[in-house]
Amino acid sequence: IFGGFFGSRLMSNIREDKGYTYGIHSYIQNHIHDSAWLISTEAGRAVCEPTIEEVYKEMHILCNEPIEEDELSLVRNYMIGSVLGELDGPFQLISRWKNYVLNGIDETYFYKSVELIKSTSAEELQDLAKKYLNPESFYELIVV
Repeated sequence: IFGGFFGSRLMSNIREDKGYTYGIHSYIQNHIHDSAWLISTEAGRAVCEPTIEEVYKEMHILCNEPIEEDELSLVRNYMIGSVLGELDGPFQLISRWKNYVLNGIDETYFYKSVELIKSTSAEELQDLAKKYLNPESFYELIVV
């Protein structure tokens, strides 16, 4: 919803509406003991601060306005397609199993992932946004 695919809110706002960047993404970097949530983009100096302001604006919207069912359905379909695409071919399959082994995950993780994507509600996503999208807890790294 927020920034994990081309139709995300960040991409729609910051690329499509504002034209500040060619691409902006958010993603989770998982590690054994901790994880980090990252937002990355390349934007010119003149639009650096406005880009950051728009990111925080989108966080606020996600925390405070309901997610429409059609948007959630679109994202669910995208995510399930991505999960299935990770099994398309021997190299993708080996990569998935490598991650399972390195992280102590069994083969049921794949099926549980798909079921979790299908069953997560808009309210649950909004609750997660309220819990984790707190601007005061973010670090900003700007490279010029």
